[in-house]
Amino acid sequence: MMDDYVNSLLRMIGLSRYQLKVYLTLVERGPLTASSIVKYAGVPSSKVYSVLKGMVKLGIIDVDSSKRPEVFAAKPPKEVFSITVSRVNDIIEKAKPVINTLQMIYEASNQRTIKARSETLFTIKGLQNAKNLARVIMMGNAKEVSIAIPYGQLLDDEITSMIIEAAGKSEVKLLVTKDLVNNAKTLPPRVSLRVRDMMFGAGFIGDGVLLTIQYGADYLSLYSTQEYIIEIAKTYFETLWRESEPVNR
Repeated sequence: MMDDYVNSLLRMIGLSRYQLKVYLTLVERGPLTASSIVKYAGVPSSKVYSVLKGMVKLGIIDVDSSKRPEVFAAKPPKEVFSITVSRVNDIIEKAKPVINTLQMIYEASNQRTIKARSETLFTIKGLQNAKNLARVIMMGNAKEVSIAIPYGQLLDDEITSMIIEAAGKSEVKLLVTKDLVNNAKTLPPRVSLRVRDMMFGAGFIGDGVLLTIQYGADYLSLYSTQEYIIEIAKTYFETLWRESEPVNR
């Protein structure tokens, strides 16, 4: 029973089967050399050093390199527990942006069931997250969908298929930069198309608004479903639209 409990705790910090055996052996027998660990923990000699190296990196064992051969010792279980807590907290912090993005997609897709929102603007990171929210905006119930795209990665097959689908039920206006005109011309004529020299970033406006900029090799976006923010975005888009050139197809 105790072994099962200890094994469960150690698996929480991502230890392999061999690492579990090594740690428990060092706890029970004290500091050992690699050859002794092979003997008592049943770890193959061909793998023992890679196993030990990984455990030192995780911070759950220490190595005394002043001795020949080197001697390995387990860190106290309470210290290992603290490491586990710290690692779990790191995982939770890293997961927050993913959860926030999923929450935004959920709220955008289930507007009738959401009673209240505590935030006006959401920030998201990543190209695919931007595409996911662009889909929600374009596939909503808006009579008009306005799109501005200066980035080739946001006018790929995935996005163009969304635009075509949206144009089947909404009036779609698409504004692109000159380098993307040829790609945009493949869209059906029911998609109104205009071109301009430059744009600060990308935008998708429908039931919500998504503003996206390229930041190094990644993408950063602002997303909102607040009506007054949508109206501001529409007004700005219409200004760009009027100042842009129609594309003959």
